[in-house]
Amino acid sequence: MAAIYNDVAAARDIHSPTTYCKHKPLELRGRTIEVIVGSDPPTTFTVHEHLICSSSEFFKSAMNGRWEPSINGSVNLGEEDPELFDLYLHWLYSQTLLAQNDSPGHAGNTEYLQLAKAYVLGDMMQDAKFKDAVLDAMLIKSRSLASDGKYWYPVGPVIRYIYDRTLESSKARRLLVDMYTYHGQGNWLTTWASEDDLPKEFLFDLAAAMLDIRPCLKKLAHTAGRCEYHEHARDSSTCHINPLDSFYAFFYA
Repeated sequence: MAAIYNDVAAARDIHSPTTYCKHKPLELRGRTIEVIVGSDPPTTFTVHEHLICSSSEFFKSAMNGRWEPSINGSVNLGEEDPELFDLYLHWLYSQTLLAQNDSPGHAGNTEYLQLAKAYVLGDMMQDAKFKDAVLDAMLIKSRSLASDGKYWYPVGPVIRYIYDRTLESSKARRLLVDMYTYHGQGNWLTTWASEDDLPKEFLFDLAAAMLDIRPCLKKLAHTAGRCEYHEHARDSSTCHINPLDSFYAFFYA
């Protein structure tokens, strides 16, 4: 199991008796509160109130004295996933996210989907630092070799999940678009995703981003003659006009 650190520079040998990092000591003073997550059955977590309120604006508002939770010391998150909240608490107390899957293909994509769900949870809890940590984890995963010696990026359901549950200004959306703009291949859309996985908004954002970097490709475009778009075989001798006439007429007319 490889650990993805929120601050990579602070990730030293975890087997060393003493590990130094830049994180300030956790605020563990004061009372603890119960967080009841999910249903059928619900799971109860205990967390230090000061710690979670200093990180999450949602919990800060819930415990500010005006809500019932601030009185009885209990917050109900019946619509959320206990496994994801457990991941959040692990990060809250350790400032690390754990990468458990270096499998290629769809098996590895399940972890990207889990991180996407964690990001949406962080969005709901208004915890900017956690959201940043999740996107860092996605970046580090994409830059780490999988077990087959290749780099793998989020595909299919990850895109749909993020776009269905975030706003247009979401940094998670921007990350996905940038990954596809600078590293993507056509089969990411045709083989590794279905049409249902690809929201119109994502395809629009991707097309706009690709057009924005088009100036970098102008030299390549100017090496292609008109025959590149003809129906005949690649052998230019079969073209209906002189190949040189085709080139100069296309670019210098």
